[in-house]
Amino acid sequence: MDAQERWCSIALSLCPGIERGTVRKLAAVMGGAAHVWNASVPQWLQGCNMRPDTARRLDNWRRSFRAENIENQLLNRGVWCMVRGDENYPVSLLDLMDPPLVLFGMGDARYLAGDVKKVAVIGTRRASGYGLECANWIAKTLADNGVTVVSGLALGIDAAAHNASVCAPGSTVAVLASGVDVCYPSSNRGLYENILRAGALVSEYAPSAVAAKHRFPERNRLIAALSSHVVVVQAGEKSGALRTVDAALELGRDVYVVPGPITSVHFRGSHRLLQQGAQVLVDPNDVLLDLNVTTLQTSLGNPQRVPERWSGLYELLTEAITAQDLARQLAVPPAHVYSGLLELELLGAVQRLPGGFYRRGAHK
Repeated sequence: MDAQERWCSIALSLCPGIERGTVRKLAAVMGGAAHVWNASVPQWLQGCNMRPDTARRLDNWRRSFRAENIENQLLNRGVWCMVRGDENYPVSLLDLMDPPLVLFGMGDARYLAGDVKKVAVIGTRRASGYGLECANWIAKTLADNGVTVVSGLALGIDAAAHNASVCAPGSTVAVLASGVDVCYPSSNRGLYENILRAGALVSEYAPSAVAAKHRFPERNRLIAALSSHVVVVQAGEKSGALRTVDAALELGRDVYVVPGPITSVHFRGSHRLLQQGAQVLVDPNDVLLDLNVTTLQTSLGNPQRVPERWSGLYELLTEAITAQDLARQLAVPPAHVYSGLLELELLGAVQRLPGGFYRRGAHK
């Protein structure tokens, strides 16, 4: 790519108050970002049908600095850029009708490379304990086997997927609806910093841009485009994850859905996807097989370490449950259940939760 075209693409994408779609249309109409940057105000007004206030804003912006210096200024802030046409620009984004002109990032850009296997793990912000456990298991299994987990840094399923994968060999990519230097939501600050150190943060919005409602669907299409497969862990009827699925299906990506309790309204979106033909996911190794990945980690919690005498007890711990309920289901004395729970807890196969509940936990 011509150096001036690259600088001008970045400079246009950084202009305050001009949306990404406007920049993309300007470049298309005028034959490239450099032509837009070097055009006169009358040319903008006549050739692009630009509003006068937008033209004034853009004119003031380009007079404030030299375009050729802009990338070095960003690099000094820890922000790198991938411009459409660059060799390292994620080729899968070109499947979109409106691929970003510029992708901004922080962290390790190697996770965006074309030869890196990437799978999206997404779901609701209002995740259940079962949903969080599934997200953790799926994301960790994928990342432990060298697959990069892509998600959106939201609360709930997204955060669980990032947390489970950020320190694994495959690590994680967070796609943001804000600038890459803005942590949203702020409560995920610790996770954001971990991804910055051991994964990658990417956005099509300029650094310092704040998250806005219309940017989340735009963000979701990038999650789908970056990934070869999309795993929906938990989605209600109006979950934003369903928008990501729509984008994934338009792009021809494979979609997997984790089934949940049929009595839960928080899985109605998931179950509708299954009714419409999405693939049922009951083991993350199914995704690894589709990716032709030779598995290193083969099952939830390494169950072969569970003693045979407690296997029946272990099988009932898919969701949080009390010892009394376990005793009733197994038709054994509570003391027998407590003995089994204690041994499994010492093995790391079971977690004890507040309120006298127990559930499966990852083995140590």
